[in-house]
Amino acid sequence: MFRTLTTTLAALAIAFAAPALAQPALPQAAADALAEGEARMAEALATYEAQYPDRPLWQDAFAAGRRAMTLAPDDLEPVRFLAEAYSRSQWTGPAWTTWQDFIRRGGVLDAEDRAYAADVGKRLAYGAYEAGNPDAALERYVAVAELAPDDAEAHVWAGRILVETERPEQAIAYWRRALELDPDDARAAYFLELAQEQAVWGSAAVNAFRAGVALYEEDRLPEAAERFARASTLNGGYVDAWAWLGRVAFEQSQFADAATYYGSAARLAPDDDDIAYWVNEARRLAASGD
Repeated sequence: MFRTLTTTLAALAIAFAAPALAQPALPQAAADALAEGEARMAEALATYEAQYPDRPLWQDAFAAGRRAMTLAPDDLEPVRFLAEAYSRSQWTGPAWTTWQDFIRRGGVLDAEDRAYAADVGKRLAYGAYEAGNPDAALERYVAVAELAPDDAEAHVWAGRILVETERPEQAIAYWRRALELDPDDARAAYFLELAQEQAVWGSAAVNAFRAGVALYEEDRLPEAAERFARASTLNGGYVDAWAWLGRVAFEQSQFADAATYYGSAARLAPDDDDIAYWVNEARRLAASGD
């Protein structure tokens, strides 16, 4: 039995090892071309203070990599090399496309590869954002966040664009992840809260409400009241908008109006003791004529 078990285990070991052993080596001509490309890339990095894809050594590196790809079209080594070379030469478009091709064909990114791919993806994304194309920028940032889940910058930008384009429900996950990656990031905490509020009350209503709070803090009460009124119009169920509208009216001694606004808030939040207090106080002062 022991011999049978040993024989079986040995056979299994050979079977599992067979795919790795069966992997064909890179053809010699392709290996030579790839070695030449790597040498030209190393030389370019050592020669140029700033890297650009139109410089001669980079052009030689690309040509050698493409030659290796032609000689070994089913092998991923030349694809990975070209993706790295494009990345390090700052040729972001082809770099991103080639990394995507490498992944699509089953290539596995190591930590260095992931950093290169994330960098070129973010560069392209920011360029699209600056050019006024937020959807293209978002697509790239989301792709980077997927291939590099620990990249805080990609999550921040994806969340930012989703908030800016009034898609707060989708933004929440990105801001939450950004905060997980950096718990001390006050910006991420702020925008996570903002996105969560917008998901409940609507982006336009929350933006109007927050503008009202900012104006209130500057003691610009009539303008603040206008923003709170706009927020309550955009979403009639927005409790805080009604309550703050009541607060501004109360502080301007407009007690009848304050009672009306606080009353609307009280109907929406009947268990809120603070709102109940202020609606009663506004009614009392309105009735007394003070």
